Amino acid sequence: MFKYLIKMDSKRPCRYVVFADLWDNQLNEFSDPVNVLVDTGSFNTVIHKALVTRYGMMSKKTMRVKVGGYQGEAHICELYKLRVGGLVMEKVIALAVPFDGELKNHILLGTNVTNNWDFNISRNKNLLGITEDFSEITSARDYPYRYCFNNKGQIMAFQEFEDL
Repeated sequence: MFKYLIKMDSKRPCRYVVFADLWDNQLNEFSDPVNVLVDTGSFNTVIHKALVTRYGMMSKKTMRVKVGGYQGEAHICELYKLRVGGLVMEKVIALAVPFDGELKNHILLGTNVTNNWDFNISRNKNLLGITEDFSEITSARDYPYRYCFNNKGQIMAFQEFEDL
């Protein structure tokens, strides 16, 4: 079982931000920490397109999106590994977009990942407690992060990335 506490971002009082590490395939190790915004209003995880060459694989598949101030085509990609605290998530499906502005160096962690977590919010301490338990009950989710959703919440891509 994985447990992690995230403090609310003082600059953005309605958002939870955490540092995470991405697997750098060129160096064969985890990168320096990047800012991750826990975005419960987004079905998908989103990353800047320029980061994908080091931290994941880009698919030829695209879809129209409107996220983080960007509206246009996004490539579906697969991030090799994403580590938050002691939890390492592998093969995270994300949308690669050419962000501008303050979100350029952020990853928006969508509900394709966070739906697998249990949240406990402490309003007094501005803490978000995350628990992920891959017990026998939850082991039926073989690839819990391997989904990409359209704007209606329907699964667009899943399972083996090579098939995309």
